[in-house]
Amino acid sequence: MINEPRRRHTSHRPGHRIGRRPAAMATATALAAGTLSLAAPIAAAAPCDPWPPSGTGGGGSSSLGGSSAAPSNPATPWHNGESGYIPVLEGRTTTVELLTGPTSPNDTVDRFAITGTDLGILWENGNARGKNQVHMALGDTMGDCSVDGDQWRSNILFRSSDRDLSDGMRIDDAPMERAGMAKSILPRQNVPGETTVIPTAGVAVGTTQYVRYMSVRAWGAPGEWTTNYSALAKSTDNGENWTEVAGTARTGTGDPALVPPALGEPHSAHTAGQMSAFLKDDGHVYEYLTPSGRNGSAILARVDEASIEDMDAYEFWDGTGWVTDQDAAKVVLDGRVSELSVSWSEHLGQFISLYTDHNNDVVMRRAATPEGPWSGRDILLSYDHLPTLYGAFAHPWSPAIKTNGDDLYFTLSTWDAYNVFLMKTDLDELPARTAPSAAARMRAADDSWTRDTPDPADTGETVLVDRIPLPEA
Repeated sequence: MINEPRRRHTSHRPGHRIGRRPAAMATATALAAGTLSLAAPIAAAAPCDPWPPSGTGGGGSSSLGGSSAAPSNPATPWHNGESGYIPVLEGRTTTVELLTGPTSPNDTVDRFAITGTDLGILWENGNARGKNQVHMALGDTMGDCSVDGDQWRSNILFRSSDRDLSDGMRIDDAPMERAGMAKSILPRQNVPGETTVIPTAGVAVGTTQYVRYMSVRAWGAPGEWTTNYSALAKSTDNGENWTEVAGTARTGTGDPALVPPALGEPHSAHTAGQMSAFLKDDGHVYEYLTPSGRNGSAILARVDEASIEDMDAYEFWDGTGWVTDQDAAKVVLDGRVSELSVSWSEHLGQFISLYTDHNNDVVMRRAATPEGPWSGRDILLSYDHLPTLYGAFAHPWSPAIKTNGDDLYFTLSTWDAYNVFLMKTDLDELPARTAPSAAARMRAADDSWTRDTPDPADTGETVLVDRIPLPEA
């Protein structure tokens, strides 16, 4: 995903000091000394500054994903040569490791020609081809900055069988264009009016993988972009090869003529449904929908798993029940909902949603049912600690999701580092909430469900103890 996140309007809070505790200082020292997974130097902010690189000529992507030429518009328009940093955190949320980029333990430079990428959308693969794995979809990706086009690709897919996330997440492999070069699984069209193609959600139905993706026409102001359409693609070989699913395009505010012939006629015009998050529950695939950009709220659709390719089979939550009219859908997650993921937490016995909000904080909310009512916001990671953050995608093998453990792992990107981090939050450290019941809805005595809890950067529940600068790539 690209385009710089919307900045919080307020500056760093006056008088808010970041303390150093002995344990935290030891952690920072260990990181610097190379004894923890974050210790190695991490990728520079903009792997291919300045933009555009010399000699690209503004060409389009190749049929295998654009490694031969850069897009005509900058894939990372905010790149300005400034470096990001590793946030060394103590408390309920901590940084586990860098997942991608130069010096990542996954060695993505030599193995996949990846120096910079983002997102990290995660889902279980349904034991496709007898391999029990988690898939991770990435957005705009760059490789060798010394060659024409920077080895730019619209998107990448990683596969991982690593269940012990306490020391990071090891990547098994990726669909490859050639040795040492991961391929774009959903190449953009080589036509004017399509800047890139970005995955927004993934899910497995049986052993078939589905990705909902958006065709980006243009990047606008921070947090805003225009989409031509969103659509489904599927893979029947564990993500190795992908085909568009005809009849699944929802057009946006861009150019509907850019819907490719393989998708057939668009199903509908649906500007409120350009970005997605999938959730499987009780035989249904639930699809949370937001407009393009980072400024919209989420509505909810659902479909029987077996009918995921039939757009006419989708129902929409209208606030009281399920209807077939998409325009009757009511908001289920209010406010600004950006790069959303939704999961069932065995630890909490509730559904949880993760996203970045209007303050550019990573927040979590809870619900007893997919449609809600959803709780108030708990801040997992504050803008004050990492102002350049965006995207928060829960790992489906987190102990807090898969078992009764309390650790929730999620991926996170920063637009200055332009790489993906693995983060961890101890859910037992979050304030308790009392879920509403039918009898309690008429009373306001207990607001623990609806209130937004304080910023952990203010309360000291999470402390930023160090910023390790990212060296040149």
